Amino acid sequence: MKLTGLDVAIAGAGVGGLALGTMLARFGASVTLYDQMDAPRPVGSGFVLQPTGAQVLAAMGLLDPVAARGRRIDRMVGRLKDGGKPVLDVRYRSGEFGIAVQRVALFNTLFEAARAAGVTFEASARISGIEPGPRARLVFQDGARSPQADLVIDAMGANSPIGSRPDSELSYGALWATVPFPDGGPFQENLLEQRYDRASCMAGVLPVGTTREGAPAMATFFWSLRTADHPEWVKAGRDAWLEAVGKLWPDALPLAAVAEPIHARYRHQTRPPVIGRHALKIGDAWHATSPQLGQGANMALLDAASLASALVHAENVDAAIARHLRKRQMHVRSYQFLSRVLTPFYQSDSRLLPTLRDHLIAPITTLPGVRSIISTLVTGDLLDPVGRLRLSETFGRTAATLSHP
Repeated sequence: MKLTGLDVAIAGAGVGGLALGTMLARFGASVTLYDQMDAPRPVGSGFVLQPTGAQVLAAMGLLDPVAARGRRIDRMVGRLKDGGKPVLDVRYRSGEFGIAVQRVALFNTLFEAARAAGVTFEASARISGIEPGPRARLVFQDGARSPQADLVIDAMGANSPIGSRPDSELSYGALWATVPFPDGGPFQENLLEQRYDRASCMAGVLPVGTTREGAPAMATFFWSLRTADHPEWVKAGRDAWLEAVGKLWPDALPLAAVAEPIHARYRHQTRPPVIGRHALKIGDAWHATSPQLGQGANMALLDAASLASALVHAENVDAAIARHLRKRQMHVRSYQFLSRVLTPFYQSDSRLLPTLRDHLIAPITTLPGVRSIISTLVTGDLLDPVGRLRLSETFGRTAATLSHP
């Protein structure tokens, strides 16, 4: 299907929205991207770009600038508070690694690529709904409508107002802050580290590189917190929090001491991907999870590549949507299931589950065969989602266009 002249409206200038807009615009579609911010900007903490997401960026010709800003991650290690016993140790398979980046570094790369591809941006667009149909359109909070489009996409993330479910919010969220990475300190640049006290207290340190040439190297510091306890955390004050950090992980105390933490809430929900004819969801608007498996941005990139590829190869928009869902639904369902099952072992009030984690599951995961399976899960490679998309058939033959918009 030729995309020249195809009108596409995308709600949400996050990872999925920007990536999809860039891909479609490069293939000739007329893309308008609406965002509620006064000006598009990144939202969220640092994260690990897994091999799945990295392959999508590589197909777009955008991996090198992102990798240059990030830090290579070869291993993820979680230890207990008492004695530092390791209960999580995930190593990448030979030749593979993650890239930890600040979200702003990925956003800047995608935003500039979208602008260069000819995507039109509409800021301060507060969207309340979508009117599906052969010529679908967005509905704004003030009752106005966007121009009609051949395809409308909800890429507004886990908090999208379209099909929102209040009961999907998880009991645990987190405090996070981006802080200077200590030179010569106790943390390694290629390692994601976590500390646990049962499942009710968790901290993490992720090296995330720089935002630009010459900028200082940074790390993202995480602190697990029950959402209901956040008002009490505020009331108790900073000194009480620093005392708690020192008890759990003394090495991380200097990071917490300079942090200006932001409170993040998380959702676990799988909403129907199809809103109506020629209107659908991608990314967290479709399949939000807790950050324990670290797949959010990577899944959004896979969704974007899948839909773009389907539109290129299908006969029409309806056939493209059907093709896209066939390629993505099994992978999405698998990780939604895994996230729901595994998250309580690391973030919950349970006493039984962390005991099983520490004394039964942790030893099993050190076995060679099991270690390989765990690595596959964490890297997002379960069910070979990239192979199913056959990126080279879509992007490889147009490498010149995709790499040099």
